[in-house]
Amino acid sequence: MNGLRARFCALFTLLFLCLVATSAVGQEYGPVDDFDAVWQAVSESYADPAFDTDSWQALREDYRSRVQNADDEEEAYELLSEMLGHLENDELFVIAPSMVPQLLQATPGQPEQEYAGVGVMIAEREDGSVVATGTFRDAPAEEAGVLPGDVIVAVDGEPLPAEGATDAAVEQIRGPVDSQVTLTLRDPDGELRDVTITRGRIDLRPSVEARMERPGVGYIRIPAFTVELVQEASRALPSLMSARGLVLDLRAVSGGAPEAMVIVARWFLGPAEPGFLVTREERHPLPHLPDAVAAFRQPLVILTDGRTSGVGEVLAEVLREYRRASVIGATTAGRSQVGQFLQLPTGGLFHLVIGRYETPQGRSLGSEGVVPDEEIDPPDLTAIRAGEDPYLDRAEEIIRRGGRL
Repeated sequence: MNGLRARFCALFTLLFLCLVATSAVGQEYGPVDDFDAVWQAVSESYADPAFDTDSWQALREDYRSRVQNADDEEEAYELLSEMLGHLENDELFVIAPSMVPQLLQATPGQPEQEYAGVGVMIAEREDGSVVATGTFRDAPAEEAGVLPGDVIVAVDGEPLPAEGATDAAVEQIRGPVDSQVTLTLRDPDGELRDVTITRGRIDLRPSVEARMERPGVGYIRIPAFTVELVQEASRALPSLMSARGLVLDLRAVSGGAPEAMVIVARWFLGPAEPGFLVTREERHPLPHLPDAVAAFRQPLVILTDGRTSGVGEVLAEVLREYRRASVIGATTAGRSQVGQFLQLPTGGLFHLVIGRYETPQGRSLGSEGVVPDEEIDPPDLTAIRAGEDPYLDRAEEIIRRGGRL
């Protein structure tokens, strides 16, 4: 796989050099230069079997002059996005140069791994209020009884502002380790309560969950398919070998590397081929070991939801295609394509799809996602607050029945 990765890097290093090599130092660029770069990149490297070069050429003739004559940058990049929209692929998008500094500030190269706070996850609702969507395991907020659906009304007696409530909540809730903060919460029934929480260090680094959920039922969750996390999961797997069946929780799992994903597939498939990575010109088999032996042979149930994407949904489909697992839950996100960011002449960015996954039987994983064998309605707020998990309950039931739906 290292050779394949090197070929991808070489391909797009060459593409980038082609885009900028003809420029003179100090030359100023505009949206039309980005338009030409985007159009060329799609023409040469967009990986979609349905791509129609004639239609793409017609779009260039229609849009280039409109971008060139746009009144301002905003209109120009809206037109460029509109042109990409004709390809009907949400993974193709442009970030205007004026937005790149803001993006880099929001997503720094070294993500924050630890902070002093209470460990509550929040979201802003349509009415501007800030609601708790969950807590980190064993975090101070969980221990203090903060529940999903609690609306944060005030922090230390100070009501959150009508504008920018989320930013204000984050800023006010964070503070020194061992200091206290009081949240005024409103539950779904409208009842108010104050919760005083002692701040602590919250470790944001993802970790593997592996446990015996109930007698005879194992549970494992790998939050991302990185080599490090899969190695951690490999060390945990022996503790689950006595289970009559295993639940592999892929809900909200997206990121990771194909090399790591195929290691997990090998636990259940042994030497079977895990599929292919297909570019515009070539079809590359994903790595497999012909002499591998499956580590776990008992029934397997996979949980998916609308946030399962990337190599997470690839793994679900491959295991199901070999009839090695049942998939239950909700349809996945349909974002299993392989993307690459390209820097544009103006300093903007373009996300281009350079490859797609194909199952061992030759089925292309596209934007429709993986439809589960059995759909399960997501839990309502009452069930979530009670700690119920209908996905997991149904998986355990299937395992007790010998893996039969």
